[in-house]
Amino acid sequence: MSAANTILPALSVAIAQARKRIVAYFLAQHAISPEDAVPFVPAAGVEHGQFQRMLDKGVVHEATPGSYWLDRAAYRADDDARRRVLEPLVIVLSVVAAGLILLGYRG
Repeated sequence: MSAANTILPALSVAIAQARKRIVAYFLAQHAISPEDAVPFVPAAGVEHGQFQRMLDKGVVHEATPGSYWLDRAAYRADDDARRRVLEPLVIVLSVVAAGLILLGYRG
């Protein structure tokens, strides 16, 4: 198994987990409007990158310096957009992988 075969899935999982942790934090704090903003400092690495991406996309907003809130409608729209891109990609890659397996089969 090549390094790309192990690194890419692990990175995908890390990104998904970071997004879930960020969203779960804001939902648990009920920080879903500017009035409900809470302090948040993302962990370094993947979580920091995902938090910055969510800020840039308007999924998370800064109400006051260091206090943020989650825009649930923007989160749903961003999640739907990600799915529209990723689902067809996964289907195509699965078909290609199945084709390669069949080509390699010597029954």
